[in-house]
Amino acid sequence: MIDYIRYRRKLSKLFKQRKSIGNLYACEIRKARKEGKTREGIETIEAEAHFERQMIDEEISILVTDYLLMSANQRFVPIPSHNEDSMWERCDAVSNRYVLTNEGISKLRTSLRSEKKERNEMVLKILAAITGIIGAATGLFAVWLKTTSLLPRVLPY
Repeated sequence: MIDYIRYRRKLSKLFKQRKSIGNLYACEIRKARKEGKTREGIETIEAEAHFERQMIDEEISILVTDYLLMSANQRFVPIPSHNEDSMWERCDAVSNRYVLTNEGISKLRTSLRSEKKERNEMVLKILAAITGIIGAATGLFAVWLKTTSLLPRVLPY
């Protein structure tokens, strides 16, 4: 649970950072247009903005991939094969490592959810059985107390 909270916190920070960079470069582009800069100058700013967004997007992809792989390894869920090109892509801006594509993320999350569902169903069956046993034991105990006359008898007046 703590890992999930840390993951969501880091993810939230990255999305905020992506939004602030987008706003910063949008202001710079507006400013450049007001100042009458050349088309090449504006395209340079747009290229910088694209590169910055790409870096943050890759950091997000790395974070999501690491979290999902950790979760899959802890639950012994199979990870998509690296031979499948549609499941993995290579990061270029931040590092030279492979991250899951949207399709790979979807497939792995589906596998993790089905594993969690199976585990929850098993726990519910065990809890139902334990509840039944406790109810039966309580009933037997009540009958035993009644028959062994440990309960005070009510005398008619």
